[in-house]
Amino acid sequence: MSHTVLDSVALGYEPVWNRSRELAAVRLGVRAVHPESIDAAHLMQALGDDWPESAPVLILSVESPKLLQQALACPPVHNTWLEVPAALFEQPDTLARLNTAAKRGHRLLRHTDLAAVRGEAVAPADARNLLRLGAEPVPAGLIGQLVEGVTTQAVVKQCLDDANAWGVLGWPDADVLHAHRHQPLNYDADVIRQILMVIGDEDCSIERLERMVRQDPVLVYRILLLVNSAAFGGRHEIASLRHALMMLGFKELGRWLAEQLPGSEPDRDLHPVRYAMVMRSRLAQHLLASGSEDALRGEVYTTALLSQLDRLLHQPLNELLNRLPMSGRVFDAVLRNDGPYHPLLDVARAMGNPDQMHRLPAVCQRHDISLEHANRALIRMLATSRSHAGPRSERLT
Repeated sequence: MSHTVLDSVALGYEPVWNRSRELAAVRLGVRAVHPESIDAAHLMQALGDDWPESAPVLILSVESPKLLQQALACPPVHNTWLEVPAALFEQPDTLARLNTAAKRGHRLLRHTDLAAVRGEAVAPADARNLLRLGAEPVPAGLIGQLVEGVTTQAVVKQCLDDANAWGVLGWPDADVLHAHRHQPLNYDADVIRQILMVIGDEDCSIERLERMVRQDPVLVYRILLLVNSAAFGGRHEIASLRHALMMLGFKELGRWLAEQLPGSEPDRDLHPVRYAMVMRSRLAQHLLASGSEDALRGEVYTTALLSQLDRLLHQPLNELLNRLPMSGRVFDAVLRNDGPYHPLLDVARAMGNPDQMHRLPAVCQRHDISLEHANRALIRMLATSRSHAGPRSERLT
């Protein structure tokens, strides 16, 4: 049986967050499943060809040494970096190849320990560094560098705010949320401000408004609570966010959001936590078959978002969901790991855990989802991960 390049690899992603706590890059792990069916030229083309200017930087972390050497010999792909183990910079022959690749336009990211490069003025082959933190203190000058292994909010601030690192790979979600453990999180202040800025614009469509609201899981949940509450009349059971926004109307939504703004959550360190949830929910939605109706895509997105809500509101998922008139499909996926939406959530969860890439083929096979379909869904999600809430009128992305 022959395999295409995207049916021959397992992909996993991990976000990189910048000083503004915005998505700056995505590290895409690439694990060969059928090595005999892969060549680097087709892989680079499939992953990075025509990568949008508005998309985050794509960092390719290729597990196979042979495939990495082939990729270095390929023409560079726009807005894409190649992660290279530190050992390849230490031998004259491999360093010569890296210098050649850099001269041809490849952006190289040396993956190394922070302790190993202390005192180094300039990285070889014009590379940036992805630095693994150890027990040592964070140094003062990390300008242009990436850091991984950050486990606390305090170290995030040291790396991004004090040492001016270019980005942090991953995010210390547990420590950030621990600081807010005594009460449920409130709304994202930035999301509310963005909505209030456009809601009075005559060109603002219900589709764009929905995309903007979806950036805050807590806001999605509480709008659904609001339109199903006795205070709102409780005459209809509304499980769709778009239906809820239509029932509220732009004017009433704007008034309600303006009332919520003073009590909204100002902690910017929560943005990567929320947006990682948004990315996983968008991936679950993209895993649907192409041509799926917007109503179905919206319900899958909402299901994936609600499945992570307990982390923000510090309440059991069954209690949170029982306050809403959601369909049985939503309850099955979130509470029982069953039903038609469970495979989409399960594959999206697996692809967002790069340490478990070896499990992805089995997860996809269990749910009768091809690796190629899953990988293409991931690429589509990542390519639009910084522009999907913009002023467009097409279907949900």
